[in-house]
Amino acid sequence: MSDNTSSEEEKNNTQNEKEKDKQIQLEDSTDNSSSDESINQAVESIVMKPKGLEDEELEPEELGPKFKLVIRNITIRQCTTKSPKIRFTFGGNFKVVDNRHKGGKIETIGEKGKQFTTGKCEVETGGSGGVFKNEFVKYKRFKYEDLEDQELSIELITTGCCDLKTVGSAKINLQELANSHIQREVQTEIHQKGKHKITAKISFHCYFQEIWNFDLHFYQFEGRNLLSKNEQEPDPQIKLKIKSKFINFFKRDKNFQDRDCKSEHELNTKNPKWEEVGNITYRGIFSELENEDLTCEVFNHNTLKKSTKIGESLIEMRGFLDYGLLEGPLVLTSSSSVKNESTGSKEKQITKTEGGSILGLVEVNELPPHRQYGDIVILKPGRQYIGVHLIRGVNLRSADPNGFSDPFVIVEFGGFKQRTKVIYRSLDPIWEETLYFTVKVGLLTEQNIAEKGNIKVMVFDDDEAGDDFLGSCEIELKDIVNSPQGKAGSSYNKCTSRLLNERYSLVYNGEETEQKIDLKAWFQPDVPHEFKFENVKKKQTKTKLSKSFAKREGVWRQGIPENLLKEGDFEIKGADEDYCERFIPTFMFKMELPRDLRDRRAIARTVKCFTYENDEITFGGRRDVWCSPNFFLSLMKGSAEEHAALMVSMYLGLDLDAYLCQGKTKKGDEHYWVMIRENDGTITLIECSTSKEYHLEDKWKGKVEEIELDPKKRKKKKKKKKKKENENEKGNSDDEDSDELEKKKREKKKDSKKSKKIELESSGDEDEKKDEEGEEGEEEEEEEPIKDELILPYMSVEIIANHQNLWANIQGTLDPAEILYDLENKKLWHPFVDPDAGFTKAVKPFYKDCRLGPRIPEGRGKLFATRIRKEVIAGYTNFRHGKNLKTAFLKKFTPVIESGLDYYEKQELQSVTEEDEKNYKIWRGKIAEMCPQGYKFDAFTINFTYTDPTRIRNWIMDKYDFHQDESIDTVFACGAFVQGYFGRVSSVWVMLCTMTVLPKSLDEQEQDEDKDNKKGKKKNKKEKSKNNVDKKTEKGSKSNRKITIENNKSKKKDEMVPLLDDSDSSSNDELNKN
Repeated sequence: MSDNTSSEEEKNNTQNEKEKDKQIQLEDSTDNSSSDESINQAVESIVMKPKGLEDEELEPEELGPKFKLVIRNITIRQCTTKSPKIRFTFGGNFKVVDNRHKGGKIETIGEKGKQFTTGKCEVETGGSGGVFKNEFVKYKRFKYEDLEDQELSIELITTGCCDLKTVGSAKINLQELANSHIQREVQTEIHQKGKHKITAKISFHCYFQEIWNFDLHFYQFEGRNLLSKNEQEPDPQIKLKIKSKFINFFKRDKNFQDRDCKSEHELNTKNPKWEEVGNITYRGIFSELENEDLTCEVFNHNTLKKSTKIGESLIEMRGFLDYGLLEGPLVLTSSSSVKNESTGSKEKQITKTEGGSILGLVEVNELPPHRQYGDIVILKPGRQYIGVHLIRGVNLRSADPNGFSDPFVIVEFGGFKQRTKVIYRSLDPIWEETLYFTVKVGLLTEQNIAEKGNIKVMVFDDDEAGDDFLGSCEIELKDIVNSPQGKAGSSYNKCTSRLLNERYSLVYNGEETEQKIDLKAWFQPDVPHEFKFENVKKKQTKTKLSKSFAKREGVWRQGIPENLLKEGDFEIKGADEDYCERFIPTFMFKMELPRDLRDRRAIARTVKCFTYENDEITFGGRRDVWCSPNFFLSLMKGSAEEHAALMVSMYLGLDLDAYLCQGKTKKGDEHYWVMIRENDGTITLIECSTSKEYHLEDKWKGKVEEIELDPKKRKKKKKKKKKKENENEKGNSDDEDSDELEKKKREKKKDSKKSKKIELESSGDEDEKKDEEGEEGEEEEEEEPIKDELILPYMSVEIIANHQNLWANIQGTLDPAEILYDLENKKLWHPFVDPDAGFTKAVKPFYKDCRLGPRIPEGRGKLFATRIRKEVIAGYTNFRHGKNLKTAFLKKFTPVIESGLDYYEKQELQSVTEEDEKNYKIWRGKIAEMCPQGYKFDAFTINFTYTDPTRIRNWIMDKYDFHQDESIDTVFACGAFVQGYFGRVSSVWVMLCTMTVLPKSLDEQEQDEDKDNKKGKKKNKKEKSKNNVDKKTEKGSKSNRKITIENNKSKKKDEMVPLLDDSDSSSNDELNKN
């Protein structure tokens, strides 16, 4: 009886607590959202409604696309109040306006969004932090343009007997939330006595993504070394499916439709190829699709009997949307009955056999415009994971001018990377974050796991222009399995396993430093105790080139002529970020490219968008550092050699005949660039810092007679060629003087070097201008075009290398314009790996699989553009306010400016179409039409390869002095456009515009003076002209409209100001009409 009474009392207490919470929520809320939520919870308990669907409402599509909000893994620390709860408000434009200073009242404007509150917090040791076991799923429709005005509000509240008190709050803009990291941390603050007090730090995982229809197309699949019974060739057929949850069975028109597909069968082969497999439609958010598994089943087709399974593979969908490549091992699971000798009964025994692999491509029709990053791995039963818990950093190096760093951690295992959140302005950051990695193996064996390598931990300082490297360490797998048993896992995924709890020293420039990092690592679930991982080698630092390569280098150098060795270094090795010497070809590989990156110009543009930075700055004084590709992609900045090696690797992924060139520039500096051997015998040289191409015709494939190796004989041949050219010129100059020809050549060269500047002025003399333009056009047609000589920016080329070999130039000259590029000819090029010389050492990369990061989505690019524009406006306003100058930015210009900036990016990609040209002319006409009458319009278009608003603003204000204009009538306009590329890099275009009052013409000034004299007015000439301009602009009288668009080139490598091609007369006419 006592047990029953106690249980009844507990039930009554819990019911009373629930009723109190409902009353508190009703008292605080102005709408019925909380009451509706309690009703939904009651209905759920009766009808057993599936969890996560209680808030999905049928709303009209006119309200915009549907978004899903998921909040889980809520933790709190450094809390200043007892028994805290957290209340979230999702969306809404509710505001409290205090009008008491105007004699009014406190008013509420707008509507509140959906509200939901956590339960009680499970307090951890120390009483200042804890975990909330709540998980919230909400749905709401938003228009894309409304996201900027909506917020997610987080309030820290305490509950008493009958009242509710807010002790801190924080807000996150929904547009920022939809394009930022899933792992969020906010500080709740309260305003007391004129000061802001931090009351708690709240961390949670927040998914805010659009529900999208993903149409997946699977094609070009192939099987390799499939299993077969009785050594007979099978007739393989493949079936693909994405398993759906049972709750989605009742929503067949949404999540459950078209979830599988299968191919036709191939005949008698162990290595089948299926050109087409089929389509699968998936409805959900991006993160849900990334955490799904694609089941690939291969059957031996039989028309008469049931098809037998050859193998099955579970492939994680994570990352495939960017790269379009699916790959996994096939495993055949079979069961048999085995007699137990001790009991005598039969027991079921399951065996797994590896047999071949599967490989294929997938493409998606379209992706949502907004995309979060930093996705969380959801643990699934029956899978093997490695968990790494980052606790804190200690005594980290300061990388910012303010004496602090903004540290975050990237953890890499098996070719996959994950990163933590950023802790701003700290040298002793506390992350308290757990990252999980799936151990992707067919069979769970020690050898298969060991092939994945150890766990690498890298610490960086967050920087918009490229992260700064602070240090790294390596977790050995054998250290994990040799650790004692302990309680591991996050608060939501706890387990018991051998747990490594260690403090590591960070290695920087090959040496251990005073920087430390505390972390934990474990297998979940634990691996068998017989796994020792003794053969997994730890990454070494400060190592020399291997003995075999060092010995070969000595012999190889003897084959280079002495005169060339005096001119060049002919370097074959480079030291990586860990001071390990590597053979240069090992820094290149055949990269697997994303499915949307197949254009040469797009690749060159992507590489250019990686920030250029000298090794002395990146590595604290070190020079000539060759970053490994993985490290360079994490850092997102580097010197010329990293850019060239990355571009070669990407071109090799397109099956191009690409090479890295090392030599000297015209100034004598060491430099690296890229070369492609075209099929028609042309050599294309590509400068990575500008993406500019230089074409040398007939330079390989025996298109030209073999070059003379003797430098003296080569000089004589040159003199003879020059004499012949001079004789031909004299023979063709009978009717025209040679001096005039030379003069024309010089004028043409000068015109080609000038920066393009257009001044467009509307007046009544348009017919005269057209006649002048027509006469100029006739003169140009009469002149014969003079072919400009190709001027290369390089003085010498010493070595050429790809991912397999390295060659030295032994042609008697190092001039890239004179040599031939037949690398197969040993009289011209001296190979390092040469079977004829007895050196056949295989060249292999020293790093795991390396891939580009995802592309910055459109929504995040717009967010960056808004921040940049606001920062430039704030910089101008603050400067002019300090000088007591008026600042006016015309907002109506911003959408017009930003609508046309993508044209300049297309120019860089050389992808401008006729339609783009038409739209560009219309865009220029709109700008001219919107310019106030009587004003001159100046516009400067600048390109950056980073998205740091402060740095961009400082660069603009240092370069241009528009903000120092002391005229009170000057007005400004600003626009920004961000184009995202793979690798998380971007191209930023900023257009800054000024509109100044045009001075009056002499005729207008004389007319005004005559009028003033008749009326008997005597004033200063300057005052008169100023007053007349003011009156004229106020009345809106007609005057000349002058628009000037200038484009200048920046001398910095990472900041480019491309020339604006406005020389087309039709574009001028378009503006003149307006």
